Amino acid sequence: MDGFQFYFQPKVDRSENRIVGYEILLRNTEKNPYYPAKQMEKIIYNKEAHSYFLEWFQEELIRLLKLFPNVIFSVNFAPRQLLYPETHNFFKTFQPYVEQLIIEITEEAPMFSESIGKFSSEVLEHQFQTTFASMKAMGYSISMDDVGSGKNSLDEVLKYTSYLTQIKFSIVKCNKKNLNKETLRHFLSAWKQVAVDYHLDFIIEGIEDYETSDEMKKYGIDIQQGYYFGKPSKYIVMT
Repeated sequence: MDGFQFYFQPKVDRSENRIVGYEILLRNTEKNPYYPAKQMEKIIYNKEAHSYFLEWFQEELIRLLKLFPNVIFSVNFAPRQLLYPETHNFFKTFQPYVEQLIIEITEEAPMFSESIGKFSSEVLEHQFQTTFASMKAMGYSISMDDVGSGKNSLDEVLKYTSYLTQIKFSIVKCNKKNLNKETLRHFLSAWKQVAVDYHLDFIIEGIEDYETSDEMKKYGIDIQQGYYFGKPSKYIVMT
């Protein structure tokens, strides 16, 4: 599919100061690439367009996994995408690579958009539960992205804890809400405790400087991601 490319952002384990994986970020091919949000929204809510996109994505991802067989990659899926049969086929195709993949469920809002159609929220909820169960049965690691902001509230996370392996917390999104430092610390601690209670890995993203990274490490949050460790790049460098 023309107009798209993969960019990568490292995830770092501060306890060992080493890269433990990369999140794949979709970018356009303009001179200063950025995430094409409006274009992707049209694709995600159009079955035919999404099918073409997934074919391209599958081809690029297989090439990448074969090129870097020892690297773990996180790939993003919006909840709407999980309702397509093509997405189920995608997960089946990549089952041999489950050890290399983490599926991150984004904070698409609202999950039960009118664009989805005539189905009730109860029917859709059942479909999501079935999809998550199938993914887990195939061996996939599933992550809930941007918990505590947008759609991925505590209530939403608790629906799926039996299927999840990790949750991700964005400190940048909290900072944009102008929370004072003490409030942010309590909010962060609460989410970290949720991860502990349900035996989930806890990832902090949006780390932009050493001070914040070191503070998170003192809180016991070792897996970190953000501009401090590297801006999204077309290249992968394992150190």
